[in-house]
Amino acid sequence: METENSKNTHHLNEELESLKSTETSLWRLFKTLLSPKTMPHIVLISLLSVLLHFMSSADSLTNFSAIAFIGLSTGYGVTAIGSKNERIRGWTISKSVDDEFSSNVFTAFLKKFKICIFPLIVAAITVVLIYAIFGENGVIPGVYELIPLVLGSLFVTWAIIQGISFSTWASSISAKKTKDSGSVSSLKFSTVVNGTILVIFSIIILSVFQFIKKPSSSIIDIFIENWIYLGLVIIVFSSTTAWTWKIRTLGKHSKSLDSFSNRWTLICHLFLSWHILTVWRQNFMSPNPIEIFIEEILLMIFTVFMAIWSLTSKGYATKFKLLNEENSLPWGLAFGYAYAGSVAMLTNVFDEITTVMTIGHIIVILTVIYTHRKILINVFSKHDDEIIVKRLAE
Repeated sequence: METENSKNTHHLNEELESLKSTETSLWRLFKTLLSPKTMPHIVLISLLSVLLHFMSSADSLTNFSAIAFIGLSTGYGVTAIGSKNERIRGWTISKSVDDEFSSNVFTAFLKKFKICIFPLIVAAITVVLIYAIFGENGVIPGVYELIPLVLGSLFVTWAIIQGISFSTWASSISAKKTKDSGSVSSLKFSTVVNGTILVIFSIIILSVFQFIKKPSSSIIDIFIENWIYLGLVIIVFSSTTAWTWKIRTLGKHSKSLDSFSNRWTLICHLFLSWHILTVWRQNFMSPNPIEIFIEEILLMIFTVFMAIWSLTSKGYATKFKLLNEENSLPWGLAFGYAYAGSVAMLTNVFDEITTVMTIGHIIVILTVIYTHRKILINVFSKHDDEIIVKRLAE
């Protein structure tokens, strides 16, 4: 009987072991992306994205900006694919910093930008080809006016990728932190605890932004002016809890599943609370435009970073490593240019960045809600039969 229970417990934890085996360290990838040897690429994407974003607001330059974003994304995508070639790697990564001490610092810094020449050449070739095929005088001229719309529509994809990438990382973290022994908590009790932590977290971050907006605000003002936001947080938590209740009840016979479920649910809703607050702030708290711009730039960096992490972490487990830690930077830049291009095109269509970002945050919220339940199903479904048998035996 003991052997059978051990076997059953091992089977119940099989899916969790798969999540635990995922590399969740972000520091190594962070150092790779911000290495001094590749810093000119980061500086370049910062400058070109801002420049093309402003250019896209002019009707006569919207199409050119869209094509330029596509060309730059393609240029770094090709660079990433060819990064296994030593010659291409040598062209796109600085080998030493000896030149820093020749002439002056400014000249030395400019010399480092020679590592950007290869992806820029590929980008230029891509732009020429797009104009030759889809330009006003090209082979298929009818597509030319649709290019900004196509690029802008990809924003939906980037928002979904953000939600899935975060969920991939957060579920792995939750699996690594699971407890395999101890008493299994009541689902009602753990739900109340998670709900309480979520509400306290929401009130704290709301208070921070409220005091930034109105330093003279009182605690009562925070609740009176923002009760709808707090209500939305509670409604989302209650709805997803009801939607996943039957699934989570299957974990009452396993400490590891119960522990994973509670932690994974809490992390997801803390993330959702932040996105709901962002939507609320941008539409009803009248934040400073500079504040919105900085926040969305950071969100774009986060999205690119998490997308590259999720892809590289999967790449480690496959034989065909199209994307790995070594070429994570060019892939990240390719994704970054495409993401920035989508935002620029949508901003031009809606004439308002707040509307664009609100749509993006809502898509992320819906994606995380869906992924939250899907991952719970993946973890619990394989153990459904064993749990039913155990219930009957008891």
